Amino acid sequence: MEKKPWFRNSLLLICCLCACHIASAQVQLTDFHYLDRMEGYWTMKTRLGVYAEKWKRVDDHTWKGRTMRIEGGDSTKLDDMFLFLDGDAIYFTIAAVKDKQTGEPIRFRLRVLKAIGFVAENLQSPYPQKIVYRWKDEEHMDAHFEGKEEKTTREIILQYTKR
Repeated sequence: MEKKPWFRNSLLLICCLCACHIASAQVQLTDFHYLDRMEGYWTMKTRLGVYAEKWKRVDDHTWKGRTMRIEGGDSTKLDDMFLFLDGDAIYFTIAAVKDKQTGEPIRFRLRVLKAIGFVAENLQSPYPQKIVYRWKDEEHMDAHFEGKEEKTTREIILQYTKR
C-alpha cells in the first residue's frame, strides 16, 4: 500500500483556510458606496394596498430606510431600518426586531456587499435570520427576509419598483 505524501493533506488544509478567509472578507468597507443604489422611493402594489420603502443617506456612514403601507389616501408606518458602518463591519437593523434583554434592535452583519446587492445575517436572531437586497437594475429592487420562527420556515419577498 502506497503512503500518501504529507504535503497533499497540508496543501488541502491551506486551500480550505484560504477559501474561508476569502469568504469571510467579502465585505469591504470601501464598498459602502454600493448602497447608493438604495436611495429613493420604492413601491410594490398588492391587493392590500401599496408597500413602500424610502431610503436616504443620513451621513457618510449611515443609511435610513422606512417601510410603509399605503391604502387609499392613508399611509401607515410599518418600520424603520438602518444600514451603518461600525468598526470594521457594516450592519443592518430593523427597529421591530429587538434583543429581548437590551431592547435594542438586533444587528445583522453584512456578509456580502456587491454592486448587485447585499446579504445580511444574524443566525441568533428571532425571525428573520437572513436579509437579502438585490438590485435587478436601476428601477427594480427585491428585498427578501428569510428564517425560522419556532418550527416554521418563513420567507417574505418584496419586489419593488423605483418611483
